[in-house]
Amino acid sequence: MDFADTDRAPAAARAPASSGRGTLALYATFGCLGYLLTALGAVLPELREERGLPRAEAALYPSAFALGLVVVGLVGHRLAVWLGRYALPAALTALVGGAALLATGGGRLGTAAGALVLGLGGAGLVQLVPAALRAAHQGDGTIQIGQANAVSSAASVLSPIIIGVTLAHDLGWRAAFAIPPALLAVITLLSLTRTPAPSTTPTTPDTPATPAPPRGFWARWVDLVLAVGVEFCMVFWAADFLRSVKESGAGTATTLSAAFVLGMAVGRAAAGPAVRFGGRPDRLLAFAALVGIAGFAILWTSPAPVAVAGLLVTGLGVALLYPVILGQALAAWPSQPVRAAARCALASGVAIGVAPLVLGTLADLTTLRAAVFVAPALLAVLLVRCGWRLRAASWLSPSR
Repeated sequence: MDFADTDRAPAAARAPASSGRGTLALYATFGCLGYLLTALGAVLPELREERGLPRAEAALYPSAFALGLVVVGLVGHRLAVWLGRYALPAALTALVGGAALLATGGGRLGTAAGALVLGLGGAGLVQLVPAALRAAHQGDGTIQIGQANAVSSAASVLSPIIIGVTLAHDLGWRAAFAIPPALLAVITLLSLTRTPAPSTTPTTPDTPATPAPPRGFWARWVDLVLAVGVEFCMVFWAADFLRSVKESGAGTATTLSAAFVLGMAVGRAAAGPAVRFGGRPDRLLAFAALVGIAGFAILWTSPAPVAVAGLLVTGLGVALLYPVILGQALAAWPSQPVRAAARCALASGVAIGVAPLVLGTLADLTTLRAAVFVAPALLAVLLVRCGWRLRAASWLSPSR
């Protein structure tokens, strides 16, 4: 999932400043988010083993994160206006505070509460940071938003590596999970709180009567649920799969699970040229889904060293799905960009909350080796939907 400028969030997010320091601070917030998002998946096997949890219950922690995304998608706009210049610092504080609570909270309830608070903070950053970058750069922060996502991708690759190294040296996972983003957040908060107070006027006023979303938007909404579901099944369960099915050591499995997010980072770095030269969006999506399925086949059938290459290839394919589908969804409802973006955020929340939980539940009922087929099954459904649309378009083509 890319943290793109999808929602023209409230001007309460307007920030920093056009100063370089303010922009770097915003980049750092996305770095914290990217780090913790993949770190949550990296520590799931450890949480499960420490507390003797079934996989279905461990999957509730990602679901708590997703609940935060849904809550902010529903009420975040109003909350950001109310908090004004403190909206960004509050979201970042919630993010790292939730991480600390997850790492240190006693018992299952404390851990789940930490995941929920982490999700609330992370969703707030997804809503606020792109708008803040646009405001800081006179309404056109496209380059800066891309750079912020690059920072997030780099951090998402680092977290499983760092956690894996600490596990391999019997240092536990808690310090590696919580301390790096907390230190970065402290430095960032010092910069954010010194910036001028932003405006709290929403950029897009609510309208009393809003037309229903067009049918084409809902078709892309379903595609978005499928794509994000695949992505987070892999993010949250790759380390456990390498550890339990491929029989890698705890530290090694966690470190090597970074191959998926590395593939995602590389794939999204090439997203621009791929979109320009890929032809019809559905053709590009179908190709990306096929690459993801091929990568999964390598992952599932190969021994541990080669399976990691399968994770990398899967990440390369899945990387293109979210940005392409999101662009098509927003284009399908151009008259209501804010509401369209909010519905897309809810799609992400539904996918993150449901798909990893279904995978974990199936793993308890069968085996993890069988349950991971949830991911390629979602890709196959997306592939069929793209094929159907391409076929329909060819039948409607004037050349026929």
